[in-house]
Amino acid sequence: MTRRNGTDADTSSASLTSQQEAAVDFLAVGNTVTQVADAVGVARQTVSEWRNRNATFQAAVNSRGLELWAGFQGRLRALLPKAVDVLERSLDEDGKPARDAAVQVLRACGLYSLPPPSGFTTTEDIEIAGREADGERRRRLMFADL
Repeated sequence: MTRRNGTDADTSSASLTSQQEAAVDFLAVGNTVTQVADAVGVARQTVSEWRNRNATFQAAVNSRGLELWAGFQGRLRALLPKAVDVLERSLDEDGKPARDAAVQVLRACGLYSLPPPSGFTTTEDIEIAGREADGERRRRLMFADL
């Protein structure tokens, strides 16, 4: 088993280390925890801990995901005029592959109604949700014994 680099110390609950910042970017684009750990040079468990127990890290991942989503939406919207032009031309000729691509762009811009990434984007909201979840868990356990 190879030894991983040590992690940067968590300086405070309000800021992220350089490794955590890099991990945020990798997670936001869809990499797995294992891929992120390999990329930033820490153990998989470390990334899991950040993802599951560090509200500042969680908020940063959620915020970055929303930023990326907005950027993709903008890029798709920019394709709409071209997609409509292709669709219009293909109605008059037999351009099925181009028409299919244009239809996909049009659907992606509204017909599929894909929801944006979700999750709290502030440390405070994540901490409150965590406390509420802990309280609900305790209530369930208390009533399960009755």
